[in-house]
Amino acid sequence: MGYNCGMVCARPTHAKLLRSPKLRARLYTPHGYRPENAKPQLRLTAFVLAAVFCALCIPVSIMLELRENPTVAEWWTSHIQAGWEKVVGTLTDWVPFSVLELFIVSGIVAGVYLFVRLFVNLCNARFKRIGVGVLALSVVAAYLTNLYLLSMGFGYYRAAMPIPQAGKDYTEAQARAAVEYFLKDYNELADSFERDKNGCVICPYSIKELAELLIDEYARLDDDYFAEYTPRIKPVINSWFLSDTLTTGVTFLPFGEATVNVDAPPTTVTVTAAHELAHAKGVQREGDANLLARYILLSSDNGYLRYCGYYSSFYNLLGTLLLFDNYEAYNELGATMSKLVSAEREYAVEYWNSQPDIVGQLAEFFNNLYLQSNGAPNGTGSYDDADQSDVVIPIDPDTGEPEKDPDTGEIIREVYYSQVQMVYFWIYERDNNVGAV
Repeated sequence: MGYNCGMVCARPTHAKLLRSPKLRARLYTPHGYRPENAKPQLRLTAFVLAAVFCALCIPVSIMLELRENPTVAEWWTSHIQAGWEKVVGTLTDWVPFSVLELFIVSGIVAGVYLFVRLFVNLCNARFKRIGVGVLALSVVAAYLTNLYLLSMGFGYYRAAMPIPQAGKDYTEAQARAAVEYFLKDYNELADSFERDKNGCVICPYSIKELAELLIDEYARLDDDYFAEYTPRIKPVINSWFLSDTLTTGVTFLPFGEATVNVDAPPTTVTVTAAHELAHAKGVQREGDANLLARYILLSSDNGYLRYCGYYSSFYNLLGTLLLFDNYEAYNELGATMSKLVSAEREYAVEYWNSQPDIVGQLAEFFNNLYLQSNGAPNGTGSYDDADQSDVVIPIDPDTGEPEKDPDTGEIIREVYYSQVQMVYFWIYERDNNVGAV
């Protein structure tokens, strides 16, 4: 038996009713459905991001202005920066790997993802989405800039670093005596260590042991200028990347970390570890960090650390003889240096020369810009600030001739030793109970 309702049942045919509830709030476009309120949402997102970016730029501007005042820079570095580093560094110290390295790797992955998104949006002419993405990246950059300035941006403008020095008025004979004293120790140490197939001294410590040893050495600093907290040095797992960029180590105080390139020649690893920890102690200027690292190494009772100190700076001490034009003594003492040292230095030169030129040049370019933007007009040349020595020969204004000593008739030479040389002289006087000169 059939049923007849007696009327035709009408079915809704309107487009809005045919679409599922999920699609009813969307509009159809040639590229598919999109939310009807997409444009208002994008505008709101862009407005919020722009407002956040402007808000973050305010503290950046204030800190950039304040940090150039030495008094403010000194207070900020010894209080705000030191406090931040102690808290954050204590936390990241529990992580067995470098948080900075993880951050960089994550940033590279995120960068690849964003590049793909950019390409897709360009292909689909979604320029507003691209604009929102640029704003989002600007907010991240402004946030990281705030973090950087807060945790390590003021140290470049503090007062001069207090470091033991002596021998400002050393004569040529006194300078030569110091050179001979340290050369003897250098050669004895060079002959006492095992070496690898490349002629490099084999470090007698693991990275963890070296980190603890350097913490103990830095504990000898008793001036309030230096931060109380000293992080443990960490190895970079992907050290090949640092070698490609001719980088031996990185200190990033926003994470309270100091890291080293463990693929570098062994002695360089130790010298770099001491240098990076100098940054962690609140010494941001590169020349000062090199000077403090050499002081820590050279004044140590540990023979391996002293050897590394000599390796990084002995030629600067030997150069004191050239300040008196004594090339004969310079060549004579230089020839007595252990051949093992020369072999190790030759390998180090070969190692760094084997790295890609273009990558190293790019890294050098950006590092130079970075240092110039932080108060070092000579950029990467600031690494050698503590090595600079000079000789001034006064000129008689009446005769235009060099002034001469009235007693000896010899030309007067005003010798200005480098800071590194005067650190050597201080250690020489300490070890030999020589009175201050």
